[in-house]
Amino acid sequence: MGHSHALMPHPMCEHGAVDQDRQQRLRRLSAAYKRRVKAAEEAHDELVAEVLGALDDGEQQVDIVREIGFTREWVRRKVVDARKRPPADPADS
Repeated sequence: MGHSHALMPHPMCEHGAVDQDRQQRLRRLSAAYKRRVKAAEEAHDELVAEVLGALDDGEQQVDIVREIGFTREWVRRKVVDARKRPPADPADS
């Protein structure tokens, strides 16, 4: 390479303590984010289960799509994903 690392500027790494208020905000926002992600995942799983149940009961995909406001491709992907998973063990219920 021929270039000396001495020519490179030293990295700026000034580590200062995070103030108490910022630490509390970070913890609070992180906890809120984690709760919301969990709630979103639960809502997703409930919606997918209901969509799959509706399809199993013979409801038309076009009607389901109109009701939920997602695309046919979204529904198709959920069906494909469900087929990849092993069946639920009744003993787990």
